Amino acid sequence: MAVGPGLYSRIVAVLKVGLPLIAVAMLAGLFFISDDGRTEGELVFSPADLAALGEGMRVTRPVFSGVTDAADRFRFTAREVMPDAAPPTRAEIVALEGRIDFAEGPGVDLSAATGTLDLESQVLTLAGPVRVTTTDGYDFAAERVKVDLAAGGMRAAGSVAGAGPMGRIDAARLTVTTPEGGGGAHMFLFEEDVRLVYDPPSQGG
Repeated sequence: MAVGPGLYSRIVAVLKVGLPLIAVAMLAGLFFISDDGRTEGELVFSPADLAALGEGMRVTRPVFSGVTDAADRFRFTAREVMPDAAPPTRAEIVALEGRIDFAEGPGVDLSAATGTLDLESQVLTLAGPVRVTTTDGYDFAAERVKVDLAAGGMRAAGSVAGAGPMGRIDAARLTVTTPEGGGGAHMFLFEEDVRLVYDPPSQGG
């Protein structure tokens, strides 16, 4: 069937509007960090963010939050999120900040210059320098940090150095995990080349 120039122009005009909207819908669906009700995380977009996604697949000042299988609550913000495609499988993140409140353990604040969110595995990877601070008084710097937004848990690697109430701690890795079998407080495990400079609290009264 021949298509006249007027109909062709209308089809092109519809596609110019429709395809970005379809891409936005697919992207928003994939950014829900939930596939079977296990977690409740989602990215929250403003109308301006959706318009930007439709044109260039870039979101400014997004927020994503939720609850892991281990009942850890998290909330992150970023300057920009740049998906790799429509629909995306991963997204690059710029200037990320956020917090994880472990169900059985302290809260952990994270900040990083860059990061990557793998949508299938729901793993957030942060690149250094990454700052890690805890609500019980520890402050660390790490080269890389991975956060499992589905199962829960966190791992800092490459080099971990910082200080807290016990003194200074340096290690190759820091892993935050739950005890085997589940239940109990989260464990902060420093591994490989661990060095602790103990600084006892002052006894002055």
